[in-house]
Amino acid sequence: MARALVAPPVIEVLSSNRARSRRLVDQIATISLWSAATAVVGLLLLFVGYLFVQGYSAVSWHFLTGYPSAAAAGGGVGPEIFNSFYILFLTLCFTLPISVLAGAYLQEYAGPGRFRDIVQFSAESLATVPSIVMGLFGLIVFVQMLHWHFTALGGALTLTLLNLPAMMRVTQEALASVPATYREASMGLGATKWQTLLRAILPSAIGPLTTGVVLVSGRIFGETAALIFTAGSSVSYGASAYDFNPFHTAETLAVHLYSTQREALVPDATQIANGSALVLLVMVLIFNITARIVGRHLTLRFTGKAS
Repeated sequence: MARALVAPPVIEVLSSNRARSRRLVDQIATISLWSAATAVVGLLLLFVGYLFVQGYSAVSWHFLTGYPSAAAAGGGVGPEIFNSFYILFLTLCFTLPISVLAGAYLQEYAGPGRFRDIVQFSAESLATVPSIVMGLFGLIVFVQMLHWHFTALGGALTLTLLNLPAMMRVTQEALASVPATYREASMGLGATKWQTLLRAILPSAIGPLTTGVVLVSGRIFGETAALIFTAGSSVSYGASAYDFNPFHTAETLAVHLYSTQREALVPDATQIANGSALVLLVMVLIFNITARIVGRHLTLRFTGKAS
């Protein structure tokens, strides 16, 4: 009789303690996750703020449009900014068609088999090659064997080899995220597999694909080792500095930043390097924001949700 009277209160106390313990663990986990997310934002703001403080005094219209100087102070980075965007454009022109089609093949067409395993293994192996090794490969093939010398095209092709595996993986993940009902509905209406991929699956995966383009573009903007050996570390002057000919020497802003800090003879090398770092960061941020806005607009348009 005494046990019957005592047992229910004991059970209630134990249940209450377990509930408080679970709530405490949940609160600790929530605080930890919020802290980690806030730390990421804080680190970005700290990084941007530091570069702004260090480099804003060097940035001017002359700095953004002028030519670099070999020995005198006051050089600019106009041709380097042009070359950065030009090589980005060339690289994406090569990277996106190949990687998207290859990723679509692996995700939508290729069944289990030896050829699929070979393609997957080749992409994973290519992703492990260091950029400097890829730069040496570009130097041997594009600069020496093909006698192109230092060119924007050679740099773009080398960067294509670097970025193909990442974009292929992003494409596979993006297509895998599209619900299977989209494929079933399209096939049920009589569409072929290619029509389903082109008109139903790819438009629905525009958002994740845009994220992949942003990640790849950030790597292209910031690459130095591969481009030093293939695109060169100098620019032309005059009208040829802004030449769309893919066979001209094309020093990018990241390469110019490296060269200025390591080898420059100009007295204001540190100021130029800080300004170049700030401009490069702003370029990447602007491109990322623009790409996400365009990607969101295309997603709304292709999915029929645009107002």
